[in-house]
Amino acid sequence: MMRNVLLLINIFLPALSSLAQCPGCITDTSCTHNPAKPTICPTSLPDGYAMQPYQADLSFYLPAQFQDSATGFNVTLNELHVTGVVGMPYGLQFTSSSANDIFYPSSNPPLTERGCARFCGTPLIPGSYVITVYVTAYVTVLGMSQTSDDSFDIPLTILPNPSSNAGFTVSNPTGCSPHISSFTANYASNGHPGFSYDWDFGNGNQSSLETPPSQTYSAPGDYVVTLETTVDTLSYSLSSVTIVNSDCDDPFDDPDYYLKIRRNSTEIFNNSGSYASNNTNPTFTFTPIILEDSTYYINVWENDDFMGGGQTGDDECGTVSFNGHDAGPHTLISGSLVITFTVLHDVLTFSNSDTITVFPTPQIASFTAVPNDTACVSDSMQLIISGGDSWQWYLNGSAIINATDSVYQPTSSGEYHVVVSNNSGCQVQSSVMNVRVNQNPPYPSFYPSAGQLVTSQTGYSYQWYFDGLPIAGANSSAVGIDETGYYSLQLTAANGCSSMSSEFYAIAQSIGEIEYNQVKIYPNPVHDILFIEPALQNAAWMIYDVTGRMVASGRLDENSIDASQLESGVYLIRIVTGDSENSARFVKE
Repeated sequence: MMRNVLLLINIFLPALSSLAQCPGCITDTSCTHNPAKPTICPTSLPDGYAMQPYQADLSFYLPAQFQDSATGFNVTLNELHVTGVVGMPYGLQFTSSSANDIFYPSSNPPLTERGCARFCGTPLIPGSYVITVYVTAYVTVLGMSQTSDDSFDIPLTILPNPSSNAGFTVSNPTGCSPHISSFTANYASNGHPGFSYDWDFGNGNQSSLETPPSQTYSAPGDYVVTLETTVDTLSYSLSSVTIVNSDCDDPFDDPDYYLKIRRNSTEIFNNSGSYASNNTNPTFTFTPIILEDSTYYINVWENDDFMGGGQTGDDECGTVSFNGHDAGPHTLISGSLVITFTVLHDVLTFSNSDTITVFPTPQIASFTAVPNDTACVSDSMQLIISGGDSWQWYLNGSAIINATDSVYQPTSSGEYHVVVSNNSGCQVQSSVMNVRVNQNPPYPSFYPSAGQLVTSQTGYSYQWYFDGLPIAGANSSAVGIDETGYYSLQLTAANGCSSMSSEFYAIAQSIGEIEYNQVKIYPNPVHDILFIEPALQNAAWMIYDVTGRMVASGRLDENSIDASQLESGVYLIRIVTGDSENSARFVKE
């Protein structure tokens, strides 16, 4: 089956039964395609946020039959198996509408042609993830059953958790120890000198910088981060003046006060046209006057109505002075004149906090190879990791499918490491172990020749055995058949790995000649039936190949043995009665 077909079929199926903890997906029945072909809706997953609940559904349409656009062949989709999933964000799980992750579109169409999958949970760590799904599809094309193994990738982005405060933003608010977070003040100065910052990171460190250095949180726990932002507008203004006392008198009634305000020698305010009529302690309120870092004068006058406001006949009650950037309330006195006012200086303070959550990182207690990191294929080498709650083994940098236990038995040489995770979703990588798995020699083979057992296999060390025990000095490619019994051969390669043959029953030459003459076998070579004379009722017989492996056995009811099932070659037959034993070689055509 073509890869593009598999990609369309399987993008929605990254679920294993062991992860099936968020059931209840809803199938979108409008998800279809005309002409029929495997389709998913929608075609991608939405982004999620770390430490926030996530849920997304995908619907799929799996037509039992469709036409492959690449070949034009009609395809019957019989079964689809999900065989493995790697790369899921920790904390996020998903499952499909199939309980065992096996789909049978052709079993009962159209009911079996639709389904869905749900992604849910709370992803713990932000990042860009690539979920790799391994699948096997079983299809029928042109009347022939075909199987296709494939894999595909699903990208998923988990964004950092947005800060829950207005004052600053935290990059990486959650993570595993040791954890590093960075911070950005939301009240940006943009070069304005009136901004100041007071950071407390909850880890014993403070900063007054707008962009503080990143902080390291070594121990697991919750850390409260606070920022107090002070914004000095550098704006000074005057908007009211109160006359508390003055000896200015109106000849006829209470005083009618008005003000003149000047910066140095320049008059900037005069309200003689709206004097405070008959008011001994008036407060004048006016549009704020923006003050500079200069000397200002407030001149108080009393209006005489008969002369007209501000005319020569008005009485000057006194003058006070102040600096425009002297903030705060003022009480100024000049003679009998007492006036009060406040220079407003706008300083804003914002106090905000957020929390950094640090999860514990798993600790690797040990990473060992038992019995050591070099072994033969036939040995039981084990790699054992201690620590954490879940594991993923890697060989030469690539994840090993389904290698998720704390113990792994390697079958090939290479560099092995383990990514260890805990229930908080934190990970740590082990050291790299260079493992060597040496190959065993091939299975030993030998044949009888001129009173010897001989092997043609070269490049190895030899050790011959008799009745299960090593023969002293029998370390060449041949050994004499000095005794009747069971012989075997061990080959040892330069890497120290060995292979042992099965036992071969051989008869010493002198005894063999006598025993051979006691029975007659024919025809030799034989095609189907091997005859034995004399007839030996109820005698046991065994047939061995040239390696000494017994390939057939039985008891004689008649004087014949069916040899038709034997492969062509040279064989040894043993015939055993109650008190005698006979053997002979024959050739099977």
